[in-house]
Amino acid sequence: MSTKTTSVNKVAEYIRKEIIYGNLKPGDQIKEFHISKICKISRVPVREALRILHSEGYVDMIPNRGSFVRKVSREYVKEVAEVYFIIAPLLLKDAIPRFTSGTFRKAESILRKIEKCRDFNKVGYLIWDFGKAIYGPSKLDFMKFVINEIYKHNIRALNEIFVKSSEMKYDVTHHKKFLDLCLKKQTNEAIKIWNKHIQGLSKIISEKAISNN
Repeated sequence: MSTKTTSVNKVAEYIRKEIIYGNLKPGDQIKEFHISKICKISRVPVREALRILHSEGYVDMIPNRGSFVRKVSREYVKEVAEVYFIIAPLLLKDAIPRFTSGTFRKAESILRKIEKCRDFNKVGYLIWDFGKAIYGPSKLDFMKFVINEIYKHNIRALNEIFVKSSEMKYDVTHHKKFLDLCLKKQTNEAIKIWNKHIQGLSKIISEKAISNN
């Protein structure tokens, strides 16, 4: 990998994280000179990084105006949900039989942290960690990559909804029931309860996206 490619990827990852963390919010302009100064790099790789983020759906590039953080639209939420509902059951069907006692301990530990946490920026990443824990045992690497990309966008969307409310508590009831069914080796029922949880979450995100547009 060339030095230029590495620089572009590092800048893209920096901006991507800033968007996911909520430090860069929907509609914010991403100024090339500002990013180049922070990353101590020329504006050329910054411009290329923005093109990558545009292709990934994080950024809108408007001629003669610049680059802006893309808002989460209802159409986007629907598209992501449709892809998720196709891939997730296949991943879980492959992953659940591979769950070990360590998988359950890790997942349960994450849920305890979620229940205690009131900082939704942190909760969002704990939710992502839970996803990695339950999908991780699967051997379907490409599907895991796709799910990981979906989680990045979903955490960003969840932050937009919940981060403004310090009193918001994320409900892990479905997560606990999912793990319980997995422990009982009721794979199909576990997948059903997980899909029900995701459907409810997608509905909330979609409704918020509508109200913001």
